Amino acid sequence: MELPADSPTPSNPKSRDLRRMKWAATGLLIGMAALFIVARRYENAHPAIGFLRAFSEAGMAGGIADWFAVTALFRHPLGLPLPHTAIIPRNKDRIGRNLGAFFEANFLSKEVVSAKLADIDLAGSFIHWIGRPAQTAQIADYLAELAPELLAKADSEELEKLARETLASHIGRVELAPIASTVLTQISKGIDYDKIITRLFEEQVQLLHLNKDAIRQRVRESTGWIWQRVSLDEKISDSLIRVMDEALAEVRDMPDHPWRGRFTEVTRGWITTLAESPAFLAQWEKLREEMLAHPAFSRCIRNLLAELTQMLRTDTQSPDSLVRARLRAIISQWAHAALQDRTLQARLNERARYTLAATIFAQRHELAQLIADTVRRWDTATVTRKIEVEVGRDLQFVRINGTLIGGLVGLALHALTFFA
Repeated sequence: MELPADSPTPSNPKSRDLRRMKWAATGLLIGMAALFIVARRYENAHPAIGFLRAFSEAGMAGGIADWFAVTALFRHPLGLPLPHTAIIPRNKDRIGRNLGAFFEANFLSKEVVSAKLADIDLAGSFIHWIGRPAQTAQIADYLAELAPELLAKADSEELEKLARETLASHIGRVELAPIASTVLTQISKGIDYDKIITRLFEEQVQLLHLNKDAIRQRVRESTGWIWQRVSLDEKISDSLIRVMDEALAEVRDMPDHPWRGRFTEVTRGWITTLAESPAFLAQWEKLREEMLAHPAFSRCIRNLLAELTQMLRTDTQSPDSLVRARLRAIISQWAHAALQDRTLQARLNERARYTLAATIFAQRHELAQLIADTVRRWDTATVTRKIEVEVGRDLQFVRINGTLIGGLVGLALHALTFFA
C-alpha cells in the first residue's frame, strides 16, 4: 500500500496538511488491521469480540476500497496499470479544456462580470491609488521622461504640420477689429502731440527758408511783366514769405495755439476712423494670411519644437526639474478634487465597468484557452501534484469516512447475523 510521500515545507502549508491527512487515513486503516488481527485471534474467548472483528474487517475493506478510489484519481495504485486508474494524468488535456470551458461559461459571461464589477468602486480605488505621494511622484516622473522621447521620436514633419495648423487655427479665430481699434487708440493716447507739432513746424520753418528763392521765382512767373518792371513781384514774394514764417513760428512757439488743438483732434479722429475702416481691417487680414503662409512661420514652429524638446530633456534630467514638480502638483490636485466629485467618480465607474466587462467578454475565449493551454503545457507530474495538493486533503476524509462507515456497516451486519 502506498504511504504518504509528500515532503511538507513551511512554504507549502497545503502540502503539509495533505501529508498529515494521508498519515491519519493510513494510520486509521493500519489500526483497523491491527484490531482485526487481535480480534480474530481471541474471537472465541467472548462473543463480544466477534463484533470487534466484524467492525475491523469491514472497516479494512471500506478503507482499502476508498484508498484505491482516491489513489486511482492521481496514479496507478501500487504501480499496477489497472484500467480506469491514473485518471487525472491520462486525461490531463481534456481536463484542461473542460476547465477552460467551464470557466468561460460560468465566470466570464457578461452578466456575471457586470454584476461583479458593479460592486467594485474602480474609480475610487484608482483615485486613491494615484493620489498617494509615491504613486503621484512615480507617474509624474514617467510622464516627464516620456514627453521628450515622444517628441523626439514623432514624425517631425507631421508634428510640425499639426502645430502649424493648430496655431494657425487659433490665430485665424482672433478678431482683429477690436484689437486694432484698442491698439491704435492706446497709441493715439500715448502720443506727445506737442513735441510732434513743435518738431513739425520747426521743419516747416527751415523748409521755408531753404526754398525762399524758389518761392520768389514762382511768384515772379505768376505776375505780369508790368509788375515785374516796377519790382512789385519781389515785394509780394517777400511779404508772403514773411507772413508764412511768422505764422509757422507762432504755432511752433505757442503751446496753446488753436492750430495745435485742431491738429491733435484731427489726428486722433483719423486714427479712430482708421481702426474702424473695412479697408484697413482687410489689410490686416491679408497681412495675417501672408504671415501664416510665409516660410518663416514654418521655420519658427520647427525651431520652437526643437527648443521645446531640448528644454524638456534638460529639465527632466535636473534634480530640481520644474516639469516633474509641476506634473506632481497637477496630478495631486486632480486626485484631491476627484475624490470630492461624486459625479465624476460615477461617470468614471460607469465607463470603466462597461469597458472592462466588454473587454473580458470579448476575450473570454482567449482566457478559457489560456487555462487549457496552461494545463496542457504542464507535465503530468505537475498537474497531478497541483490538483492533489488542492483537493487531496478533503479526499483523505473520504478514506477516513469509508473506513469508519465500512466498519459500522460490518458491525450492523454481524449484529443482524448474531441476533437472528
